[in-house]
Amino acid sequence: MMSETMFVAMLVLFWIAEFLFGSLVVYWFLRQGFGNEGVASGEMFPLEDAALTKQSLGIWGLFFAGVVLLIIVGA
Repeated sequence: MMSETMFVAMLVLFWIAEFLFGSLVVYWFLRQGFGNEGVASGEMFPLEDAALTKQSLGIWGLFFAGVVLLIIVGA
């Protein structure tokens, strides 16, 4: 059986990993998602519109805020 300390440590590790992954997603959206054209490996490729990118970030932000709210209210 897992001790309480180990359980709390696993939860903390999970939340750190979740934050890092979310930061990576936001970084990618902000770095690659805005604009009409971008450069990757010397090749030009179309990127999504800035309004669509902001909408996607907003939806993801609401989703994670809802998850955190459910965790706080449930605790």
